[in-house]
Amino acid sequence: TKIKYCLPVSHCTDAIHLSLLSLELGPGDEIIVPDLTWVASVAPILYVGATPIFADVDPISWCLSAESIERCITDRTKAVIVVDLLGNMPEWKEIMLLCEKKNITIVEDAAEGIGATYEGVRAGNFGKISLFSFNATKLIMAGQGGALCTDNEELYKKAKLYSHHGID
Repeated sequence: TKIKYCLPVSHCTDAIHLSLLSLELGPGDEIIVPDLTWVASVAPILYVGATPIFADVDPISWCLSAESIERCITDRTKAVIVVDLLGNMPEWKEIMLLCEKKNITIVEDAAEGIGATYEGVRAGNFGKISLFSFNATKLIMAGQGGALCTDNEELYKKAKLYSHHGID
């Protein structure tokens, strides 16, 4: 992916949890998530006390679309977890434009997207934070494991600190 910082974790659920903590999301915040995904994309939202808002997926790509995200946006929307489901990629250009316009942070769950591309750009390069899984059901497997990736040094340092129970 050529992303500057990569934090290995025990599984992608940890990576999602750490991303939400690092982004300082919590009670009162809404996070949009696809209505077709694995429970691990949603459970960390509840861990931090935020509210998951379920958006419809596109019937062809099985991923979120800018239109489905826009229908769910409220004044409490702080982030969206976009899942590259089953190796499929959403229309990233439209999603990124919408989220930039609405000041919504994108977390890319690329757990099932390793190797996929959108307009020549590999999965994992679209979110402020991107997440990967190396579970036995994924394309690159290690039995378990995951990774949190970002080009933002501050977010990386926060995630690393949280992952090590506050030990620097």
